[in-house]
Amino acid sequence: MIDAAGPWGTGPWILKSGVSQLAKRSPEVVLEPNPNYWNEGRKPTVRVILDNIISQDDAIKSVASGDGKIDVVTMLSPADAKAFKSDKASIVPGKAKTVMVGVLNQNKKNSPWKDQEVRQAINMAIDKEAVVEDGLQGYGTVLAGLIQPGRYGAVDGLEPYSFDPGKAKEILSKAGVKTVKIVGAKSDKPVIDAMTQGLNEAGIEVVSDLSGTPSDDWDIKIVQHFDWSPHFPAGVVFREFFGKDGGFRAMPEDPKFDALYQKILSQTDPAEQEKTTREMEQYEYDQANVIFMASPWVLNAVSNRVEFTPYDTWMLELAETKIKN
Repeated sequence: MIDAAGPWGTGPWILKSGVSQLAKRSPEVVLEPNPNYWNEGRKPTVRVILDNIISQDDAIKSVASGDGKIDVVTMLSPADAKAFKSDKASIVPGKAKTVMVGVLNQNKKNSPWKDQEVRQAINMAIDKEAVVEDGLQGYGTVLAGLIQPGRYGAVDGLEPYSFDPGKAKEILSKAGVKTVKIVGAKSDKPVIDAMTQGLNEAGIEVVSDLSGTPSDDWDIKIVQHFDWSPHFPAGVVFREFFGKDGGFRAMPEDPKFDALYQKILSQTDPAEQEKTTREMEQYEYDQANVIFMASPWVLNAVSNRVEFTPYDTWMLELAETKIKN
């Protein structure tokens, strides 16, 4: 946490003034370029002021108007990005290592999701292209599993579960699945609406709960997560969904996954670690403990006077941010 004025650390910035903690936030935080930063290729050239009190809506209006108060607004919703209109600024998407899935609640009483075939069927009942085009307004990439194609640990040739509502209906009907309850945040409504189209085609009625405080009888929970690590999705992403202490896990402990996780923790050879990561990806794809859907893009509104580089790791890094001449 930034809780005292610098200089401190060895990063590209010196904290000139301000506080930014969960319980204590000054109106603004001022960062000055660190003239002694060790990485000459990334040494920043601009002063950064983080506005801690402006609302998201007002910040978007400011950067769109070109009034000079706000130059970069991060974390726009797909709806905000789609509605953004300006000749003074533009939307800059970052195709970071994000993942959006539907966690299947295997812990609820008499859960049908304990059956692997049924979990695979619910994956076939979701039109992932519609989730991206309609739910994310086009700002996303369809995923087969939890890792984007071409990234560290990706399985070559792994294809998303095909949208096959007919086959899904046959399996889900046999399992007695007639209604599913989907829970999420209010901002997830467009995604849930897109999911509902496919589920209805598969003969499934959908009940949605956007209250933020759902009861334990839900079937699917929309979860968006991100991978801030260059080469360790095993711990940052997979463990969170399937590991013993995973924050998003809604299933019994899985000894095979736990064995893979212990295996990768004991490995020191990068090639072997990536091989085990691919084993995890293939195993979880086959198990279908979640509904694999998409990688949402990170959306930023950026003034035309600023050169801004979004980062693959999802984190906000500003060392390459420059004022255009």
